[in-house]
Amino acid sequence: MVEIGSVNAVPRDLHRRAIWLFFAVITLLVIVELLEPRADTVWSAWGSFAVYAVWCFQALRSKRPNAVPIFVGSLVYLCVFSVVESAAGLQINPFDHTATYGAVLILSTLVGAMVERHRMRWALGLSIGVGVWITVIGLVSGLSTGAMFTRWIIGVAGVLVAVWMVERLTYNLREAARIHERARRLNDAIAACSESLLVHSDRFAIHEAARALIQATDADYVFIARSATVDGEPGWEIVAEASRSGAGLDPGLRRGRNADIPTTTKALHAGKPVIIRPNELPPEEAAQYEGEGMITEVVVPIYVGRELRGSIGFIQYTDDRDWTDDEVKTLQRASDMIAAYWERLDTAEQLRASNESKDRLLSSVSHEIRTPLTAIVGLSEAIVDGSGLAEDEVAELMSIIARQSRELSELVEDLLVASRAGFGNLSIRPEPVDLIGQVRRVVEGLRQGSCKNIQVIGDEVWAWADPLRVRQIIRNLVSNAIKYGGENITVTFQVDPSTVQLVVADDGPGVRAEEAELIFQRYYRSSDSPTLPGSVGIGLAVSRQLAELMSGTLRYVPSEGFVLTLPSLAAGERAATLLA
Repeated sequence: MVEIGSVNAVPRDLHRRAIWLFFAVITLLVIVELLEPRADTVWSAWGSFAVYAVWCFQALRSKRPNAVPIFVGSLVYLCVFSVVESAAGLQINPFDHTATYGAVLILSTLVGAMVERHRMRWALGLSIGVGVWITVIGLVSGLSTGAMFTRWIIGVAGVLVAVWMVERLTYNLREAARIHERARRLNDAIAACSESLLVHSDRFAIHEAARALIQATDADYVFIARSATVDGEPGWEIVAEASRSGAGLDPGLRRGRNADIPTTTKALHAGKPVIIRPNELPPEEAAQYEGEGMITEVVVPIYVGRELRGSIGFIQYTDDRDWTDDEVKTLQRASDMIAAYWERLDTAEQLRASNESKDRLLSSVSHEIRTPLTAIVGLSEAIVDGSGLAEDEVAELMSIIARQSRELSELVEDLLVASRAGFGNLSIRPEPVDLIGQVRRVVEGLRQGSCKNIQVIGDEVWAWADPLRVRQIIRNLVSNAIKYGGENITVTFQVDPSTVQLVVADDGPGVRAEEAELIFQRYYRSSDSPTLPGSVGIGLAVSRQLAELMSGTLRYVPSEGFVLTLPSLAAGERAATLLA
């Protein structure tokens, strides 16, 4: 914590200036006295000047000059001499009674203003002293009660009011300095936090940001938490922290479930800062915080886009306190910067993954295209050469060329569809589709060159879809089963009033549970075994995109296989009628 006690004291330079001003005034008064000399006061004037000159000179030589003793000495001097003059009927003071009265009030106010501690106690003591002095002068000089009371009121009230105003002014200046100091600390922390998150891209950037924030507040603990899965449920875990005076969480309390802190979770999901005090929470939830020893906490959500990715907060362990608006705004600004930092890391990871997938795509596409092209070119040259080939052999070669050309065409079509879908240029033209007829058409073509048993089981089934895209999906699903599945492949159907399901299954080992969603990502290949055919890893991704564009779904169910869901004919016609 930055000490701000320096703003509580009157600056020493002010004392030095006050002493110089006092010496200048005394000098001017002596000069005035010399211009109109009076024998009964000239020596008192010169004597006073000499004493004060030495006193001021000694005070100015000090490293910590203090004007209060000089002003108090002058005050005592004027009061004592005025009482002596009034009692003895002498004139030994260069000031008359009116000037003395004014000087006493001014000096009393200056003393109250220049003291550094217990200013109002000094004001009370000075006002009482002035009141006593006025009373003694009045009694000695024979002033009327009314005149004496009037002077008493003016003197006492004047000193109290003047010193009180100085006290309020000093307090306001002190508060302004404290606010300015706090704002400076917050701005410095935000700048340091921003610099850390912008310059660094490793895990230490978050820790540096937390350390910068702890210096900006009087809080005991700063934490940055990230959303996580805890015991199979949505939760959080602290990824960075900073503390003062050994404050902090036990290692076992650095992660938890959202269900255990519903109040905080609800506020964070609403995108709002939340201030938590355990004594204001339900008993079960309060126990979560009391176990940490926390007294009060302020938390701000961290959103990346529209997704709640974590939170950032201040915690107080030592005493209850009110969190200022500046502290909450600082957390919100830090939240925005951390969100931008995480988003930048996500973008960098996506870019890295994209580059890797493109490399895999180029490698796979090169391999996939080279295989059929090699066959097409080689067989075509053999046919052109024609030496020693029988008619049936030429026909077989032509059949192989046709099959390889079709595979090459299908690969290019998948790539084109993926490209168009990525740019949003892919159009769908739904109409009534004889689903079994489309399946049989695709399967008939795929049976050529394959020794696997492919069965289509079902009667007449109609769907509302784009027949071209339906055939593309079916081709990808059955081709995938031929490449990676078992010897027996079945295509079955399930119909209900609103949807039609097409299920492609085989008796092979199936897809591992952890890959059930990964296989639908572009350029992902579930098997890299050199004994199995290669794959670009785009067919299933394109198929899911096409299914969704036709208001359907495509998913892998371990107990069933690949399940394509499309709108039924009746549902599609109703939707088309409503759109029309």
